[in-house]
Amino acid sequence: MALLGEEAVVRYEPTGAEVQTLVLSASGWLLQWRSDGRWRELSDAQHESEVDGSQQPLEDEWVRWSGTFDRQAKGGARWDGVATWWLLYGELPEDSTPIVVLADGQRPAVLQVGKVWACEWVSIAQPATLHLAGEQITFPFTEPFYRRDLG
Repeated sequence: MALLGEEAVVRYEPTGAEVQTLVLSASGWLLQWRSDGRWRELSDAQHESEVDGSQQPLEDEWVRWSGTFDRQAKGGARWDGVATWWLLYGELPEDSTPIVVLADGQRPAVLQVGKVWACEWVSIAQPATLHLAGEQITFPFTEPFYRRDLG
């Protein structure tokens, strides 16, 4: 498991399944991989509630790994030229290594927990291109149309 400076935490569920957690510090999100081949994403607030016992994870939060070219994106939603966090993540197809290239040429580190990968960085909003399993997809990370001044 490549962590490159992020925190990995291992715990066991009451069922005996091992859970590995990848903490993505810039965004405040976490990815978890369970030893039975399931994974999920959760916020740091939800994770803290689960750790202190005030909330229990639901079984339907866990997604069975399918090995498909599944990918998702989140962002800090700052469109005013101020740097904020950006996050790409998804399932890791067999024998594939994700590479993320930003419009400015930077290549942020790609992290992995189980068969799930994540790439987070802090920058101004800019397109990011994911290269994975012979596919290439660009996430524009631009201001949504509904937020633009139409005047």
